[in-house]
Amino acid sequence: MDKLSPVDLSTLHERVYSRLREAISQGDFVPGEVLTIRTVAASLGTSSMPVRESLRRLVAEKALVQLANRSIAVAPFDLALFGELIRIRMAIESMATRYAAQKRTPELISRLTELNERMKAAVHDKDVEALLDSNKTFHFTIYAAAEMPQLFEIIQGLWLRTGPYLRAAYRSVPGAERHFLDGTRVHARVIQALEAGNAQRAGANIALDIGFTARRFGPMIAQLYGKPDESAQTTVA
Repeated sequence: MDKLSPVDLSTLHERVYSRLREAISQGDFVPGEVLTIRTVAASLGTSSMPVRESLRRLVAEKALVQLANRSIAVAPFDLALFGELIRIRMAIESMATRYAAQKRTPELISRLTELNERMKAAVHDKDVEALLDSNKTFHFTIYAAAEMPQLFEIIQGLWLRTGPYLRAAYRSVPGAERHFLDGTRVHARVIQALEAGNAQRAGANIALDIGFTARRFGPMIAQLYGKPDESAQTTVA
């Protein structure tokens, strides 16, 4: 037995945390949905320990909340908070895009063009999941190109907190694909501005893309998950 080395649990913990974080960001859980350690552990095929630790970390990141009965749930929808997060996203992601414009490469432009074409194909196929995935990859390809790891991490946290709301609405709104077709046109303007090295125009169009999406889907999110006394109107400055 002395020939056996201790099992490294840190890798398992990180894998469980990353998988849960991605699932929340992708909207696999709806706002307000309760997560039980036993159910999550069974779904992931792991023990309860890494799940418990991952849930604690996600509560600290405000993607999840601990309820009065000590159970843990996806953060419920709050209209005022949603509007604030969207305004922050518009500012922060616009800034990342401006830095990306300064470091643009032909490879970046080619990759973004490919992703935008993939989005158009998904619109044609009415494949909402492919739309959502290619849209997220498009955005984060730009933000990675800014080569600012701390800024990139902040953006990831913002997407984590807004992902459950937006993706739940996308799946519930009839004809959501049409919105993404308009989105690909905005994306094309972002690509053109990046290629031209016009940082201000590229950043402004990313902000437009985020704000347009919030205005389009915010009222539906409020109807689906908002409090009874909340207005269905989302205001984004």
